[in-house]
Amino acid sequence: MALIRCPHCHKRISNRVKACPHCDEALVELSPEELERLASRRYKRQRFLALNLSYLGLTLLVFGAIWWYVAEPQGWVLPPPLIPVAMIVIGAADYVAARAWMLWLGIQRRRSG
Repeated sequence: MALIRCPHCHKRISNRVKACPHCDEALVELSPEELERLASRRYKRQRFLALNLSYLGLTLLVFGAIWWYVAEPQGWVLPPPLIPVAMIVIGAADYVAARAWMLWLGIQRRRSG
């Protein structure tokens, strides 16, 4: 009994099952074209999620900076308000993580393709 990856959802399953327990797809022999189509669809879905994550990070970063600037008293004051600084830090970390994820996806795609 060996563990293989489902060609549809890419999760680990037993090689003895007839259908994937995660996505309920039948495990039949797929042609190379179908395998390439599934890999392309998985890459596009993951890239879409990574792009949306980076846009969310940039949005948090920009709104946090604007909030800090317009907070009372006016301008870039010290000590900074807690919520805008938290938004800036979370947004920057989110953006960096999303860009690293996209870089990893590109490297992984070039290696396998």
